Amino acid sequence: MSFESNIFRKKRVVFERLVPFGFQKSQGGYEFRETILDGAFEVRVHVAADGEVSTHVIDTDLNEEYLAIHVAQAMGNFVGQVREAYLAVLERVATACFEALPFLNPQTNRLAHYLQATYGDMYDHPFEKYPEFSSYRYPKNHKWYALIMTVARGKLDLGDETWSKEALEQKIEIINIKVNPKDLPRLLEISGIYPPYHMSKKSWVSLVLDETVSDDLLFSLVENSRALVAGKSLGSLSGPDYWIIPANLKYYDIDAEFAVNSIINWTQKASIKAGDYVAIYITAPTRALRYLCRVLESDIPNSGYREEKSIKKLMKIELLQTFSDSQFPIAVLKECGVTNIRGPRRMTKELISLIDSNIKS
Repeated sequence: MSFESNIFRKKRVVFERLVPFGFQKSQGGYEFRETILDGAFEVRVHVAADGEVSTHVIDTDLNEEYLAIHVAQAMGNFVGQVREAYLAVLERVATACFEALPFLNPQTNRLAHYLQATYGDMYDHPFEKYPEFSSYRYPKNHKWYALIMTVARGKLDLGDETWSKEALEQKIEIINIKVNPKDLPRLLEISGIYPPYHMSKKSWVSLVLDETVSDDLLFSLVENSRALVAGKSLGSLSGPDYWIIPANLKYYDIDAEFAVNSIINWTQKASIKAGDYVAIYITAPTRALRYLCRVLESDIPNSGYREEKSIKKLMKIELLQTFSDSQFPIAVLKECGVTNIRGPRRMTKELISLIDSNIKS
């Protein structure tokens, strides 16, 4: 890894900050230029449309790239001055136009964002010796349901696959998750999933976080791992599950929909499946549960039903019960252990019991 790329390591560009900082829109992205050392050199930073960053130092007299800064043996005072000035510009760009990310790979960061938005779960660092290892724990019993590590590919049990020495030494980001033992044979046949690194091979697997395994499958397996670790506090894994999903009335009038029909199509959330129960939470300023529904059908293709192109799948839900906003306000939900309702999340055992006691027969 070059010293320039190390500056932007584990950072993501915030495109809205580029132009105010001084970037110019260019073909395929954005371009920033700044002279250093009294105009003798020019630093050029290009940010592509996909966020990829490339940087160069140009000798303005020759109009050529100044490559001496990349030569390890070039340690003279002048080269050092150019390198120092160059890095100072890059550091300013990184500070002003980028935000820090917790993990190396985009897929890992998407997963981290999903777990925080869905459950409010944050990672910790369980090993002092390995500060870059991160674990996710189920909050009630503090048991791991995911462990993210950076290891050499050769540390994985690759079976009969043949890899070059360079490939085996390559550092990769992996995640260990808990699985149902009966699912192990099927899962280990999927590309990107291996017997676990330093975990029980009877109930854990390792996934390589390099896009080989799709987000849909990855998120579903991590959710299942969380449920397995949680045990009975989330209800029976073989039976229906119980969810809370938020609704913002400014963007979607759920009241009007249910006034017309007790069965509607809703955006597919998380790993919700047919037979599950869904409580709909009305966001601020109401901040209360208002509807209890049952999922009749899931994973319905969004063939123009919702205009928003990012909505790929729908689920059909049936209204079972309408609650007054005073029955389940946010204060009551917090007493039941439910906070951070920014995305779909499972109910606690306490909330399931309380809702059940308030359902009209």
